[in-house]
Amino acid sequence: MSGNSIASLLSLRLIGGKVCLMASPLPGFFLCCLVILLAGCAPDDKASEVESEEVELKVGMTDPDQEGGGESELAGQWSARIKEQLIVIENALAKPASHRDEGDAALVEMIRIAGIKHCEARDLYRGDLLKVVELSARGAFVEVTKGGFIDQVRTLLLLGPDSQGEDVHFKLFGIEREGGHLVTKQRLTATGSRDGNEVKSYGVVKATWSTPTENDPPKLISFSLTKLVQSERKSTGNSAFEDFTEVVMGDNDSWSEQLQFGMNTWGRRIEHSLNPDFLGYHGLAIGDVDGDGLEDLYLCQPGGLPNLLFRQTPDGKMIDISAVAGVDFLDNSTGALLVDLDNDGDADLAVATKAAFLVMENDGTGKFTLQGRYPEVGLGYSPTAADYDLDGDLDLFVLRYGPTGSDIGDFPTPHPFRNARNGGANVLLENQGGFRFIDATERCGLGAGNHRFSFAASWEDFDNDGLLDVYIANDFGPNQLFRNDGKRFEDVSVQSESQDWGFGMSATWADYDRDGHMDLYVSNMFSSAGNQIVPQANFDPTLTGEIRKKYLKMVRGNSLLRNSGSGSFSDVTAPMNEGFGGWAWGSQFADLNNDGWEDLYAVSYTHLTLPTIYSV
Repeated sequence: MSGNSIASLLSLRLIGGKVCLMASPLPGFFLCCLVILLAGCAPDDKASEVESEEVELKVGMTDPDQEGGGESELAGQWSARIKEQLIVIENALAKPASHRDEGDAALVEMIRIAGIKHCEARDLYRGDLLKVVELSARGAFVEVTKGGFIDQVRTLLLLGPDSQGEDVHFKLFGIEREGGHLVTKQRLTATGSRDGNEVKSYGVVKATWSTPTENDPPKLISFSLTKLVQSERKSTGNSAFEDFTEVVMGDNDSWSEQLQFGMNTWGRRIEHSLNPDFLGYHGLAIGDVDGDGLEDLYLCQPGGLPNLLFRQTPDGKMIDISAVAGVDFLDNSTGALLVDLDNDGDADLAVATKAAFLVMENDGTGKFTLQGRYPEVGLGYSPTAADYDLDGDLDLFVLRYGPTGSDIGDFPTPHPFRNARNGGANVLLENQGGFRFIDATERCGLGAGNHRFSFAASWEDFDNDGLLDVYIANDFGPNQLFRNDGKRFEDVSVQSESQDWGFGMSATWADYDRDGHMDLYVSNMFSSAGNQIVPQANFDPTLTGEIRKKYLKMVRGNSLLRNSGSGSFSDVTAPMNEGFGGWAWGSQFADLNNDGWEDLYAVSYTHLTLPTIYSV
């Protein structure tokens, strides 16, 4: 959680098996938890049509199959100057007509743009409050004046003619040379208003620029926004979702004295000898700790701040019972579970801290007693629970991102970068009953390919054999799918084509197309700089084509993997939609509007000027 802002939340709306990008705050109690964790075509203006040519439709990410080796140092030479001009253009697009000539310095006298009147519109979603339309340009280019260009793009972005307060943003992620010009790819997002309604738009732009010189900046020659998603939300006075964190927690001292300030404040105030970790890795758990039928919240915090347990009351308020419950640890805590570990019907607590992994018994009223402390499983992350052996009790799987001294070896950083194997060792704790757990990692086959800088694990029966399999999202290298045969796990990542090279942050399962097979969405980091640099010839010219492909996949972003039902997956990611999640750290499938289709939220660590459309 930043002390100044809350991370963007992206929603990918699944409509009839098709994924449509949206963004939204989360509803209700779930939103409260995440907030704590993270802090139509219009007519052309006067324009003369030039020669008819089909507009290129596939404007997207760097092609992961390309061998690489574009012209040397293009990104280093021109990226900064292109970005400067993009800022000039976005500022002009965000202002009313009286100030739009401020963009003139970045534009040639006549700019080529896909003609608006040739757009084809298709409804992606239409409800009482929200309309989402996809526009595709398939017609001729036209030439427009500088002012006409700004007006046309504003029309495409649904921005009112004289409305103010809009936000328009370009994100450069590709650059190459075509003949005597530079060609760039960038994400375009815009928010604003029209006729009192909230509007959001996003698309990918292919832009052509004059080649700059030492004295002359690049200027925009042509602008191809061949696919655009527009959304418009009616202003009804009521939001579909709202942040009510302070409403439900504001009566607690822990809110007024701790949570409302954010981690930037505590990073300056907590004694550094306590080794507080302010990187945003702290988890939370939801469960009914006192048997009243209402879900309660356990929140992990950095070292020096107490972990917090909030009991939910019938009026929806949250009451801090951390000290009374005996769970207000001051250790750096990175994840927790509220699950029934002894089959007595109440939610017990497991907490991953830097010092040890803790297991606590619930007496049924929300008071906890320490039953197990596992120092050999310190530095744990993202604990999960699953009955992998079908013996009737929950086992615990704890990831360990950070390496210990023996893991590091001769390299204090991930090595090799694209396929690191010197991270922490993940641990499977098998439940023996009576709050006794044993390390079954090696015996069960999960020690294979361990030490992978793992960030998250997600359990699912992907092959419908009645046994839970597990997918592990790894930073600095390929992810892993382990198939459970009832006794051991086998790494089937390669043969199942689910490996997904990238900076793995999280994974979530759902049958998004309702074909009876569980599909997989993986959150990775998208890198605009990486997409510019990796294709260049001077980016390690010794790389083989196969390795360069892996690097290109690592910077592409998120992945949607469709389960074929025959033991394999296909990467069906659409860069315009699911792939472009920014620096994504988390995701979750859920049917948020009860229409029978699984929707998808992806949480981004960095601020993104992406559409904020409410899923209704």
